[in-house]
Amino acid sequence: MATADLDMENVITVTEADLRDEQKQAMESAMEEYKQLCLKSFSVNRSGEVIPKQALPMPRQVTFDPNPGKVQTWLTMLLTVP
Repeated sequence: MATADLDMENVITVTEADLRDEQKQAMESAMEEYKQLCLKSFSVNRSGEVIPKQALPMPRQVTFDPNPGKVQTWLTMLLTVP
């Protein structure tokens, strides 16, 4: 098996119980932010009924790079290629 191959049967899943307290807090914070974003997809009409304004936003993958300048360098190189 090459290093790029991944056997999904050999992946250890993580549960919330496995997380450290600060990881649980970070996850709860992210979930609350997403929940608040989703709530903006609804409004209340004059009769007090909650109605959808727009489709719920899709969660997006956020990656954190320890070197944020690296992303800028990569984008610069990408945009300057002829």
